[in-house]
Amino acid sequence: MTPDAPYGTQTYRDLLVLLQSMTEQQLDCTPTIYDPDSDEYHPVTTFLTASDTNQVLNEDHPYFSF
Repeated sequence: MTPDAPYGTQTYRDLLVLLQSMTEQQLDCTPTIYDPDSDEYHPVTTFLTASDTNQVLNEDHPYFSF
């Protein structure tokens, strides 16, 4: 990754900047989420958008599932 890439992401736009700074090898890796509560890593299995029946997120809000 390039040194000017953000270390954290606050928006999907920030995530895009981070992704664009990754090497080809990193981009071929499985997206993975770290759960500090269990000290375990989980592969992201699905990228979804919230429906109008979601009680927490606005409709069409994107989110990851594992």
